[in-house]
Amino acid sequence: MTLFLVRHDKVDATGRCYGKTDLPSSVPYERSAAQLRTSLPEAPDLVLSSPSRRCAHLAQALYPGQSTTIDPRWQEVDFGQWENALWSDLPRDDIDRWAQTPTDFQFPAGESLVQFRSRVNEALTETASNRGKVVVFTHAGVIRLCRTLTYGTDWSAELSASVPYASVTALQKPVRSVK
Repeated sequence: MTLFLVRHDKVDATGRCYGKTDLPSSVPYERSAAQLRTSLPEAPDLVLSSPSRRCAHLAQALYPGQSTTIDPRWQEVDFGQWENALWSDLPRDDIDRWAQTPTDFQFPAGESLVQFRSRVNEALTETASNRGKVVVFTHAGVIRLCRTLTYGTDWSAELSASVPYASVTALQKPVRSVK
C-alpha cells in the first residue's frame, strides 16, 4: 500500500490558532488541485478526507468522479477554547506548559494530545490494511504524527518539521501501531 497524505492549502487565519475550526481555503480549490495533480495517483483505490471544508473540497476538486469517504479521525487536533483565538491572546502560562509537554498536553476544553495520537493511530492502522493507493486529505499535525507512527521518529521533534500547504507526503513503509 502507498498512502498519500495531502495537506490542504492556505486559510485566512493569520495569527490565529486553528485546528478543528472549519475554515475554507483562501486559495481556489481548482488551483490547488492543478498544482497537486502530478504528485498523486490518477485513480486511487480509496480517497479519504477530514470533514473540514479545506480538505473535503480539495478532495472533490482533485477527484470529482470518485467517492470520497469523510472520516473525522483525519481531522486536525481540537484546540478547544483556543480555537480561532489570536495566538497573542492565549495565556502565556498555558503555552509554556504545552511547550514543556508537547505530546501530552491537554488543550483547555479540547482534545488531549494523547487522545489525538490514539485517534490518528486508529485511522492510520485501519487505512494501512487497504491494498493499493490511498489518498487522504488532512492537516499538518496529522501528517507529522503519521510520519512518527510510520517511521518511529520522535514526535516532539516532528512537531517543528515543515509540512507546506498544498503538499503531498507519501508513506510507503509498513505502518507501526503505537500503544
